[in-house]
Amino acid sequence: MTSSGAFRDALALASSDGEGGSDKINVRRSDPLRPIHHLLCLVLLTPAATNSPEHDTRAESMTHALKWDRQDEEVLPGILLMYGALLVGSLVGSTSTMVPSSAVAQTPGDAGGSSLIERYQRARHRALARRHLRQEGRLPVHPPAQLPTSSIQADSAEPEPSFPLHNVRPVRRLEQDWFRKKFADTEWAFLGKASHHAFLDTARTLDLRARLQTAFGDPTRTPADAPLETPPDNQTQFEYWFVVNDSIPVQVTDVRGPRDRGLIVAVERSYRSQLRALRDTLLAPLRHAERTPYVDYYYDEQRERWYRAGFDGQSFFLKQIP
Repeated sequence: MTSSGAFRDALALASSDGEGGSDKINVRRSDPLRPIHHLLCLVLLTPAATNSPEHDTRAESMTHALKWDRQDEEVLPGILLMYGALLVGSLVGSTSTMVPSSAVAQTPGDAGGSSLIERYQRARHRALARRHLRQEGRLPVHPPAQLPTSSIQADSAEPEPSFPLHNVRPVRRLEQDWFRKKFADTEWAFLGKASHHAFLDTARTLDLRARLQTAFGDPTRTPADAPLETPPDNQTQFEYWFVVNDSIPVQVTDVRGPRDRGLIVAVERSYRSQLRALRDTLLAPLRHAERTPYVDYYYDEQRERWYRAGFDGQSFFLKQIP
């Protein structure tokens, strides 16, 4: 339909209740659609709607012919708002159809969790790396960055052993009765895993046992000293007994078998305040000691099963005995 034809249709619609053939638009005051008729005429009078000379003459006559009252003024803002919303919606819909799919932002789940910008950055980095390899032959090597030492790491630093240790005598297996008789009246003080996270507190018991084997030889007592058919009274994996400075009895045992970490150290109660210093001094060689192969027997009271635990020279093991 041409612009002049649309204009004629609008005039016919607006003047349908008036006199035929008249240029003046007569709309009855009782017609509720009168503001819409007026709005339609105003839209058709815009330059985008018509460009013919005939339009200018009739537009001038319609402008003087349109008569507004208060009822029109109250309804017109709502009609204009509705028309504006429809116009914006049509523009947005037409614009979204024109946007290429490659320009739409991708969600984190698209393209393996990477956006278009991230994919471009990765491609650019690869291109720069290939160009550097062609020019230099290898990638640059940077020295390791110096990380600041946190307060937790500073507090966990192990202090130097401070207990005066003159001599250490490991008690052999055949000397168990002598040790029990000599220190039968001893009241013991114990030190388990401390909260300082030192090496002796965090290392696996299986690992510490291999280092004890290197530093002090075979343990003083193991479950193998009792018949394997009957469950032992003491479910420890191993016990090392010492006589320090010719008069101080010390015992070193595992915590709760080969699955745990750390060691338990016991000493005569009068040395309770020095127990940690004594432990760190006595067992200081374990930190740098090599691992020696060994095999221990361990009884799991909860499972009521016997196990072989040890180190074969390459790896640690814990195997159930059929």
